[in-house]
Amino acid sequence: MIKNREAFAVVRMALIGILLWSSSICAQNDIARNLFADYKSAILQIRIIDLTSGSKSTIGSGFPVDNSGLIATNYHVIQLAATKPQQYRIEYLTETNKVGELRLVDVDVINDLALVQAVDFDGESMQLANREPEIGMPVYALGNPLDLGLTVVPGTYNGINRASYHPRVHFTGSLNPGMSGGPTMDREGRVVGINVATAGNQISFLVPVRRLQALVSDYRARGAAIENMQQRIGEQLMADQQQKFTALFARNWQGIGLGEAQVLDELAPFVKCWGGSNSSDEKAQFLSADRSCRSEDNIYMTSNFATGILEYQFIWLEADQLNSWQFYNYYERLFGDFAPGNRAGEEDVTDFQCDHGFTQKPSGRQSKSVFCLRAYKDYPKLYDVLFLQGSVDDKERALISHFTLAGVSQENALTFTGKFMEVSQWQ
Repeated sequence: MIKNREAFAVVRMALIGILLWSSSICAQNDIARNLFADYKSAILQIRIIDLTSGSKSTIGSGFPVDNSGLIATNYHVIQLAATKPQQYRIEYLTETNKVGELRLVDVDVINDLALVQAVDFDGESMQLANREPEIGMPVYALGNPLDLGLTVVPGTYNGINRASYHPRVHFTGSLNPGMSGGPTMDREGRVVGINVATAGNQISFLVPVRRLQALVSDYRARGAAIENMQQRIGEQLMADQQQKFTALFARNWQGIGLGEAQVLDELAPFVKCWGGSNSSDEKAQFLSADRSCRSEDNIYMTSNFATGILEYQFIWLEADQLNSWQFYNYYERLFGDFAPGNRAGEEDVTDFQCDHGFTQKPSGRQSKSVFCLRAYKDYPKLYDVLFLQGSVDDKERALISHFTLAGVSQENALTFTGKFMEVSQWQ
């Protein structure tokens, strides 16, 4: 009798759990339907139109932040019009198929945001939240995925991603191309983030709403559109790299062992390191152990150009079974395989100019060093840096070091190089 009573209690609790879960799903569906109904006229498809063909080249989403026709979207959505205004223009399409022109008035390239102005848009403005939701709260992303029309994507607010230098909200939901620039809202209809990117498998990212609030406030305080967008972007890039490297130089740079050498450990929370070796491979003719570190985010410039990247890599080599010529040949080939870790084309940057030389450590150990710079064509005083260093005074062992800095001043590049060489060395 007791066993039957216990079994009945278990079944009852399971049924209650199923009913609560079902009730929660129904409630979320009701909220999604209400948000769709309330804001479908405010969510816009943002189109970039090629002037020669008259056809759209890219699409995204946007939403009004006031009643004057000021509309928020992502920078990457309108980038073509921002950098090539002679070839592209921006327009919006409403849920009722109304089309209107948009004028770019300001950008925040660091946080992938843009403000555009409509002359004749009369849709309802959206309220920006004054504070972040609690972690675990349901939120709802709206946008125009794949040119299919307005869509609502329920998900979960997981707070700021701590592995990113530029703040991004971790959103558990499926953002798709075309939703970029659209709002993610809480159940009350307040915008808590701006759709920006996805990593797939229900992992997506939002720009925190406070970044949009800062851009809107800056624009309103200035009271006019930016006339020279290239200069504006250059100033933002310069200020961002200065802030980042000032903070990095103030940190305590720690080393970690690799083979017989010491190399730079994870420099900041947004830099993640991974390592490996072939030590379990009985057929290997030499021992190779490596450690690679990279910042978790970058700054979008164009589809073929990214900046803001920091990466460094170390390789320790030992060769007991190779003769010195074989080891040197492999070492030279490996040394020549390194390349900058960021995308850039000839329209964006100059060719690398490199200085080669030999350095001697206080311990007496000698290394070959290569320091390369390439300049940003549109943004003076910003450079990509490629640094390589390899020991040359031992026939059977070697340490190779490499780093890439993208979008940095020469002064910060030289300071970083000095600190990097000081920490990373084979005694």
